[in-house]
Amino acid sequence: MTLLAWLEGGGAPEAAKALSVHPQTVRYRMRQLEKLFGPGLRDPRTRFELEMALRSRRLMAQVRLQHSRLGRRTGRAITTNFAPVAVERIARVNGL
Repeated sequence: MTLLAWLEGGGAPEAAKALSVHPQTVRYRMRQLEKLFGPGLRDPRTRFELEMALRSRRLMAQVRLQHSRLGRRTGRAITTNFAPVAVERIARVNGL
């Protein structure tokens, strides 16, 4: 979530506001992500690809949540015909 907020917001202050954390927390998390991803986070194409992957992940989570809520209301299971998207690198680093 930190990376997506940072990519969407354009910097630490904006991401911190969106995440309700201190800007220094965002900077720390971004340093951890830079260690993980290396200089790729500075590449515009890589940033775009990461943002699209994270946005699609967020959208898929919203769809699953809506389906589970709908299933509870109707009393039956809702099935979907899509498989989760495989991501080359999946990282859970301090709120990512």
